This record gives sequence, C-alpha cells and structure tokens, in this order.
Amino acid sequence: MKLEILLEGGIINISSVVKATYSTIALLYDKDKKIILEPGDYVTHAFLENKLKELGLKVEEITDVVLTHFHLDHAYNSMFFPEATVHIHENYLKKSYEKFGMIVGKQYLAVMNSWKKARTFKDGDILFDKIKVYHTPWHAKEHCSFVVETENMGKVFFAGDIVMTRVEFYDIMRMLRNDDCARFVREMVDNCDYLVLTHDGVVDLKNWR
Repeated sequence: MKLEILLEGGIINISSVVKATYSTIALLYDKDKKIILEPGDYVTHAFLENKLKELGLKVEEITDVVLTHFHLDHAYNSMFFPEATVHIHENYLKKSYEKFGMIVGKQYLAVMNSWKKARTFKDGDILFDKIKVYHTPWHAKEHCSFVVETENMGKVFFAGDIVMTRVEFYDIMRMLRNDDCARFVREMVDNCDYLVLTHDGVVDLKNWR
C-alpha cells in the first residue's frame, strides 16, 4: 500500500466567534483499491477536486473512504464518491445527529444518507490487510486512530483528532500530559515512522525516539 498526502489539514481562526477546521486528506493505493482516508469538508472540496484531476482520477474510481470519526470537517466530502464503500467505527450508529442542530443535524443526515455502502469496523480490526484500527474514543464515541503499513513511508500513525496539532503533540511528548490518550500516543510514536496530524502537518518520528 502506498500513501500520498493530498492536503495537510489546519485551523483557520476568522474571528473570536468563527473558526474553520479542515482535515488532512490522504490517498492510499493498494492493488485495485483507491482509498481516501478523511476526505474533508466544503472548506477544501474544490482543492480535493483539483488534486484528483492532477492525478488523473475520477470520483467514481475511488473505491473506499475511511473515516477516523463522523464529524463534518472530516467526512462531509464522502458524499461525492458514489462508488465508494465508507468505513467507520460501529458506534456512529449510536449517535443522534438531530442533536447537532436544525441545520448542522440535517447536514449530517444528508451525508449519511448519501452513502450507498457503509461498512463498520471495531477495535483491533485490520482493513485491507494494512490498516490497523485502534478505538480511541476520547474525542468522539466512534473515534478511531489507524496505523497504516505503507511501502513508501513505513508505518504511519493517523491519530485523528485525539492529537490535532504539533502543539498538542509536543505537550504529549514533553510529558506535560499523562492521561490515557497521551500514553497511547507515545506508545504509537515509539513504533511508527510518521505521524499524520489531522489539523497540521506530517511529523517525522525519528527525532522523537
């Protein structure tokens, strides 16, 4: 399985009230599979379209979408891949999306209803023989992190939103945090080559061993 980072995520503070987050988007190639890990949302959908065009890919060619969790800044663009199977932790079925609000709740339902095929996973599952699933529910009850075995980057740790930025990562590695989440992140860092942050860049982990 080969990995290409299509977009490094970030956080835009527009004002003291308005904040826009956009997730890192990754493309995984494995034999006949073309897998989008975290397709992002409407902040980056135009960028994603242009990037796919550069790669000569049509949305219909994306076979699978894998989500760390079901928040719109990570999952909204999943609705634009009509042939893809969406993979997500089974706990997403236990949430009441109407509680997100009369507008946002409808967005969640629209995204979910667009999925022609959805397949759930659980802690310890291995997707496509290469993606190890870790249930990490500190951010959302369905939240998972992944370790991906790749040909071009070695072992890659996708933390999801349990550690979003370099600042959060540095706090964990400098032992300024010692909760269950922090201990899990340090354990993964010890065994992986790269860390993909959902709202920041990619970290080469050789410097942290």
